[in-house]
Amino acid sequence: MRICFLTHYYPPEVGAPQARISALAHALSARGATVSVQTGFPNYPDGRIRLPYSNRPYLIERDGPVRVVRTAIYPTPNQGFARRLANHASLAGSSLAGAPLSGQADVVVCESPPLFLAGAAIAFARAKRAPLVLNVADRWPASAVELGALDDRRAIRAAEWLERTAYRAAAAISVPTEGLVEDLSALPAARGKVVRLGPSVDIERFDASPPDPGERLRVLYAGTVGLAQGLDTLVEAARRAGPDVVEVTIAGDGADAPELRERLERERVGNVTMVGSVAHTSVPALYAGADASVVLLRDRPIFEGALPTKMLEAMAAGRAIVLSAAGESARLVEGSRAGIVVAPEDPDALAAAFRELAADRDRLAALGAAGRRCAVE
Repeated sequence: MRICFLTHYYPPEVGAPQARISALAHALSARGATVSVQTGFPNYPDGRIRLPYSNRPYLIERDGPVRVVRTAIYPTPNQGFARRLANHASLAGSSLAGAPLSGQADVVVCESPPLFLAGAAIAFARAKRAPLVLNVADRWPASAVELGALDDRRAIRAAEWLERTAYRAAAAISVPTEGLVEDLSALPAARGKVVRLGPSVDIERFDASPPDPGERLRVLYAGTVGLAQGLDTLVEAARRAGPDVVEVTIAGDGADAPELRERLERERVGNVTMVGSVAHTSVPALYAGADASVVLLRDRPIFEGALPTKMLEAMAAGRAIVLSAAGESARLVEGSRAGIVVAPEDPDALAAAFRELAADRDRLAALGAAGRRCAVE
């Protein structure tokens, strides 16, 4: 079978979508499929195209068994709604123009968001005379509206029309959570097409040995620093718990990173360190050096159906999870007994959880072991 992935995100960029799509492409290749990826030149999240790449009409390369076609993109930092739309639209256009470069396909799989690419995927799949499968990792524009990033009524209506059109054109729609299954299945354009493909993690990448005990609780946040996460809550919780209790490492980048760095300097929060983006291959070592993982989502209804990949990585690493979120992710942590759940956007509750784990190393180890068992099963 010939499978073509159309995606805005692919290594050497760092992030959950990049790692997931790359792993899936290689796994399908290992099972005998001929896999190609059509994407842009790596520029996420800082808007700088990484060396040795340079922006050009197209480039064809190999990622092991996977044929990768890169087409021109308008590079921009992951900040500012208009510039991000221009970034998304540029790849949608260049991907369509460069569709013949990735060859024939028996199926086209498109990652959404961004929504512009899902819209372009309709014509892209038709050009290849192949059915279209949409992998919807997040509802858009609904999430942008709830976060206040999109408030123009005409733009919202146009985006909702594009969303419905993409669902209507898709032969199948895959989603990672039960919440998204329920949400999308209620839409006439998607009804009968939605299938849940739950997130997974390669447990062999992670060493689940217990961490070396330290004087303070070492907490790792590894992921996007964006609007959806609200990491101001984490910084405030660390400040309230104090440096004698907890030290936090934030590994990741995103739209909120510059403001968060400014706050750390302005308020002199010495027990929070931001290390920026980290290569996917380095993530297991970060967990090995931590006592616990923290995962946050904003207090918005749309995130009640979210299931962050970083939770599964923490489980695979045998690290207790401190979850500041509600909904499906909270049910997983509570059901597996893999961590402590607190209300979203509540720094006092988060600080209390840090104090609780810092004072009870036996419980810390038990939560981590339970998470590892859940990941293995």
